[in-house]
Amino acid sequence: MRLSPFLAVFRPAMPLILGLSLGCTLSLLMVSWTQGDTDDVCSDQLRLGLLPGDRVGEPQRVDAGDRSEDFQPRIVPYHKDPSKPHKKVLRTRYIHTELGIRERLLVGILTSRATLNTLAVAVNRTVAHHFHRTFFFTGLRSAKLPHGMAVVAHGDDRPVWLMYETIRHLHQHHGNEYDWFYLAQDDTYTQAERIMNLVGHLSAGQDLYMGRAEEFIGGEERARYCHGGYGYLLSRSLLARLQPHLDACRNDILSVRPDEWLGRCIIDYLGLSCMEKYQEMTYYYFELQKNADPEREDTVQFKNTFTVHPVSEPALMYRLHKRYSQIELDWTYTQIHQLQ
Repeated sequence: MRLSPFLAVFRPAMPLILGLSLGCTLSLLMVSWTQGDTDDVCSDQLRLGLLPGDRVGEPQRVDAGDRSEDFQPRIVPYHKDPSKPHKKVLRTRYIHTELGIRERLLVGILTSRATLNTLAVAVNRTVAHHFHRTFFFTGLRSAKLPHGMAVVAHGDDRPVWLMYETIRHLHQHHGNEYDWFYLAQDDTYTQAERIMNLVGHLSAGQDLYMGRAEEFIGGEERARYCHGGYGYLLSRSLLARLQPHLDACRNDILSVRPDEWLGRCIIDYLGLSCMEKYQEMTYYYFELQKNADPEREDTVQFKNTFTVHPVSEPALMYRLHKRYSQIELDWTYTQIHQLQ
């Protein structure tokens, strides 16, 4: 009596419930039968060395190529010639080098034994850490090398020889690692972030020699060289093209100034002159007057410059760095205020 109301409620759904139960039961039975047959066939085929789908007594299938080709593995013996020296397989130190991925900029500072522990140290403490890699090139080392600086000594204090060895060293050791090379003297203050921003907007595949354009002695030619005191940029492609002519430039070009010697070498063998503007980008520089006070300099040219020259002493280098840090900080606060 108690089941009658319960059955009356579920009576309309009884056909659906019975159909679902029967369908699930048949599906489970079919799956178990199929898996059992497949396991038996696969085990028999594996035991006989056949591929899936092959039948006993039939030739095995070949997916592609000539059916008569022998696909059995064949061991090729390697017989080392004892008379030949063992060659060690050289791998690059970093994966980005092996993949051909280059860093953007390498910086080289031309210094001397007399200023290595003074001006060069000031450059290292102010701006060197903003660059990916900074080298200090000198002719002769001082007795005590500064800590934390990558110093490369060429063994000769002659200015032109120092420039020749520096260019050769950059191409030989770093020519495939960087897109751009920035060279400056140790009496140059460099705005690191602005130089990085400049090379970020330049095409690395172009032959470019960029800096402050200066006339040669005599001023008869239209070609210009880049003044070393204000720094200059050399593209990787230009460095690669210049390298075969370095020895000829060293033997044939007579000059006292290393930057003028380099400019003459580039002009004579590559036909390129120093450029201050390229692809709507301008190389800004500022000439610091004698006894100038960085705290009082407030001109647009001073604020927008990439490099400042000449910096006569380390204390002036630190004062310039303080002044430009304050300018950047003021500009940042102005941007924040405008966004608010």
